Parts: sequence; C-alpha cells; structure tokens
Amino acid sequence: MVKFRKSLFVSVALATLLATVISTQPAHAVVEWALAEDALSLGITGVSPHVERTGNADRLWYPSLAGTIVSDCTDAGACASVPVTGRLGSDFTAITLPNGTRRAYFVEISPNAGTKSVSSAACSTAACTAVGTSTVAAAELVVSQNVKAWGVPDAVLTPDGKVRLYVVESPVEGNCTEKLASYISSDGITFTKEAGWRLENGISVDPEILRAKTGEWLMVLADGPGCGDRVQKLYMSTSNDGLTWATPQKISGSDLRRLDPTGYEVSTNVFRIYYATAVAGALGDVTYTIKRGTISIKQSSAEVAITGGKKTTTKTTITCIKGKTTKKVTGVNPTCPSGFKKK
Repeated sequence: MVKFRKSLFVSVALATLLATVISTQPAHAVVEWALAEDALSLGITGVSPHVERTGNADRLWYPSLAGTIVSDCTDAGACASVPVTGRLGSDFTAITLPNGTRRAYFVEISPNAGTKSVSSAACSTAACTAVGTSTVAAAELVVSQNVKAWGVPDAVLTPDGKVRLYVVESPVEGNCTEKLASYISSDGITFTKEAGWRLENGISVDPEILRAKTGEWLMVLADGPGCGDRVQKLYMSTSNDGLTWATPQKISGSDLRRLDPTGYEVSTNVFRIYYATAVAGALGDVTYTIKRGTISIKQSSAEVAITGGKKTTTKTTITCIKGKTTKKVTGVNPTCPSGFKKK
C-alpha cells in the first residue's frame, strides 16, 4: 500500500530474522524465517496482487489502469492474460465459503457520492473473473474517497467457519500511523468490527493471512510508506487466534520497496508469495512490478517465553516406559533414556 501513484522494478535480496512471540501470547517455538526472491521476471506491472493456485498455474488478480485484471503464471514465470467478463474492484481478494460458494472482497469507489468502501460480491463463476451485485461489508467501512492509507482488505476463513476481514485504517493520518482492524461475519456478507487493533504503529499494512489454523496463524505484511527509512519492507507475524499478533519481524531490506504481499503454502512451512516492488529512493511517480519469492521457516528450536523483555526457556515433561518401568523426564527438549519409549 502506498500513498502515491504506484508502478515497479526488480532486484534480488535475501533477509533472515528470528521471529519470537511477545509476552501477550503463550510460548512459541523460535523460528528463523527467510525471504528468497525468484530470479525471474513475470513481466507484470501493477500492485496489490491476490494469488490462488489454479491447476498448474498461479492465478493473479491485480489492479491496472484498465481496472483489476487477471493473469495465469506458470511455475517457470510465464504469465498469460485471463479474460475478465466484468469490472472487478481494486485490492481484490476472494475466498471459498463453507457452503462451497465463492465470494470476492475489494475496495469500491462511488464517484457520485465521493466515497469508497470495502465491499463484497458473489463470484459469478468458480474462477471469479466476474462478480455479482456488491454489498458494503460494514457501515464503518465507508469513508471519503480522499482518505489515504486505507483499505487493502484480506478475507480469511476462520477455523470455526466464520469469515474474518482484515482492513488497514488510519484514524489519524500521518507518517507510520496506520492500524490494522478486523471484522467478523457468520455469512461472509454482513460484518461486525472486532474490538481493538490487530497491529499498530504503521507496521500493519497490506495484510495477507498465510495460515489460519486453530492455535496457529501466520501473516505476511508490510510497513507504511512513512515508516523508518521510508522504504517499505515485508514482515512476518504469528498469532494463536487471529486477534492478538506478535510484533512483526522484518524479512526484507531497503534495496527495494516491497509491499502488497499475497501467497499460499506450497509445502510444510514453505510459502510462495507475490508482492509489488519499486526502486528505493525514487521521487514522484514510480513504476511498480510484481515479483515472486519464497518464504521458508528454516529452523525451529526450544520453546521460548518472553518475560520482561528477557527470553526464558520453557521446560516440558514427558513420560517414558520400558516394560513395567515408568520414568518422567523434564527438559527443554526432553528425550527418553536408552531402551525407553515415549508414552
């Protein structure tokens, strides 16, 4: 998400980090995340992509001067246009509801009213290259057309079958003031705002939920264009419930602007992502290009709890048996003695 006109460029970067969970959450495993950019050119100029795996290709929806368009990209990075049979809103995302129907979520502009909204519509087909009549998601999700740093919705199906909609909001406009709100719905159409903020202080824009499982949520996101050195970067965050999130951990550098991530899990703890990039430090209109990369969880070690800013290892106890003999072993990563088996 940017507060000015977008377009793009490309380069290769590698960044690693240690992701830990803040004290407001239970102990989590310490993991090392890494972003590796693919050395290929998709030939796509645009921003705010949404990706879904369709057959043997990645289907991308992304805004352009002609409106949101669709392309299918092979694993080799060759992208071909997909016909769109109706106008799609910007910052497009779509999900499959528990009843099997498809629904799209997007930012819709109403020029006559001078407003914009986060709205949704039923997909006309499973491919979702056209949608039906739109419905505003919630009364709070209608703002002036002039409001900046707002919108960029991401919809996700929760483990209990509800739909949660994450939306970037700016209660006070300024540098690095964006906040991440969430809205919940039982039918995927009418939403209610959830109390509090999911993330604050600007490192809270362009959310993309990569995993939403009971006790195990994962998000990739970006910071606002006014944060830090003002070169937007990608971050990772974890949560137990999709509401309370760990402090975002940076996974990209300042050699390029990187924002608007979208992705999916290709294998255990390996995620393919697409995102917008542009030259760092460029002034005025810049060209943004959609780039592809991989986020991987490289290692997992002992569980760590964060207390008062200090890390403390969390010990666990296991029960080991050998015939009629039972032993309990306590430690950070306890293992059974030779000849014993874990019960």
